[in-house]
Amino acid sequence: MSFAVVDFETTGILPSYHHRVVEIGVTHVEDDGTITARWETLINPERDLGPQSIHGIRAADILDAPVFGDVAAEFADLLRGRVFVAHNATFDLRFLHAEFERAGYGLHADTPSVCTMALGSSFGLGASCSLAHACVTCSIEPGLSHSAGSDSYATAQLLSHYQRTSSTWPGWAEYWQRTSDAGRAYEYPVGRRTSATAKPRSAAPVTPASFLERISTESVRDAVEGAAAMYTALLDRCLLDGIISVSEGAQLGEVATELGLTRTVVHGIHRDYLVELERRAWADGVLTDEEKADLRAVGALLQLDAEDIAAAVDDVRPEDDALASGAFALATGDLIVLTGDMVRPRDVWEAELRDRGYLPHPTVTKKVKLVVAADPDSLSGKARKARDYGIPIVSEDGLTKLLERR
Repeated sequence: MSFAVVDFETTGILPSYHHRVVEIGVTHVEDDGTITARWETLINPERDLGPQSIHGIRAADILDAPVFGDVAAEFADLLRGRVFVAHNATFDLRFLHAEFERAGYGLHADTPSVCTMALGSSFGLGASCSLAHACVTCSIEPGLSHSAGSDSYATAQLLSHYQRTSSTWPGWAEYWQRTSDAGRAYEYPVGRRTSATAKPRSAAPVTPASFLERISTESVRDAVEGAAAMYTALLDRCLLDGIISVSEGAQLGEVATELGLTRTVVHGIHRDYLVELERRAWADGVLTDEEKADLRAVGALLQLDAEDIAAAVDDVRPEDDALASGAFALATGDLIVLTGDMVRPRDVWEAELRDRGYLPHPTVTKKVKLVVAADPDSLSGKARKARDYGIPIVSEDGLTKLLERR
C-alpha cells in the first residue's frame, strides 16, 4: 500500500466562491511508513491571493509560477496508484476536484481518501484536532505552518505515526489494506506534461503565532465528530487572521447547509468554540486584557449572545467539564501522578494524598486515575501519555476541589 499526502494553500475556503489553489505539497509514504518523495510548487491562481497574512505568499512569488493546468498531468502522476491523504481531507478534496475540472480533467466523485484529522479520534487526539497540535502531541516537527510543502510533510509523518501505532491493533491491518486497494484502483486523468516546472516557495522566516492563531491551532475538541468537526476545522481556518469577512460568513453558512447542520447546532458549535478559546487563554493561569479583547472580538464574530461573551471574559477560570459536573470522583487506592513545578511542594502534596488514602505514582500507566500538572496543557511526556490513555489532567486547584468533594 502507498499514500500521496497532499496539502493545498488556497485563496479561500470554497471553490464555489471562485477560490483557487496557490500552492501544492505532495509527500509519498510507503506501506511501512517510510517517506520516499516530496514535491511542491507555488501556483499562479490568476486572481488575488486571498489571506496573504496566513499563507505568506506574495504576488511577486507567483509571477513566474505555473498555473494549475501546467502541472496537472505531473500532479496526477504523483497521485496515481496511491491513496489520497490530507489533514481535513474534505477541504482538500473540494479543491482537488475543482482544479482538475477547471483544467479540463474530470475526476470520479468518490475519490478514496484518508483524513488524518478524522482518524485522530482513534489515536487520542479528537476528530477536529489541528495539524499543529497533532504534531506537537506526537513529537513531530511541524515546520513552517501554512506552507503546503511543510504541512504535507508533517501530515505524512503523522500518517506514519498512525500506521506504526495501529500495527498491532485488531482490524487495522485490514483497514489499511482495504484503503490501499481502493487507492490503487482509482483512476486519475492521464494528460500531456508541459514544459512548465514546479516552483517551490523560497524559505520564509517563521513568525510567532498570534494569540488567536495559537489557540485556534492548538485546541483539541474530543467531543466534536463528523459534520461538526468539518465545520469547526473551517471555522479555525477562517479565524486565523482574526476576521470573518462577509464572504467567509456566507461560505460557512453554505458549508453548514451542505453538512446538514441546523442554526441551533451551529450556534452550539460557536458557543463551545468560544469556551475552548477561553480555556486556552487561561492556560498560563492569567487572562490578560489583550486576551479578553480577542475573546470579545471572536464572540462578536461568532454572533454569540452578550451573556456568552461576558462569561468568557470574566475573571473566573473555567473548570474541566467532567469535574464541574461531578461525573469524575476519586476513590481510595487510586493512583495519582504529579508533574511539573507546582506552587505547593510536591512532597507536601504526596504526603496529603497518602493521608487521604491515595497512592502517588511516579509514572503514567493505564491504571493511573488522575494526573495533576502545574500546567494542565503541558506537553510533557507524562501529560502526552495521559491524553493517549484518556486520563484526566487537572491543575493544583482542580485537585483541591476533587479532594474537597471527598
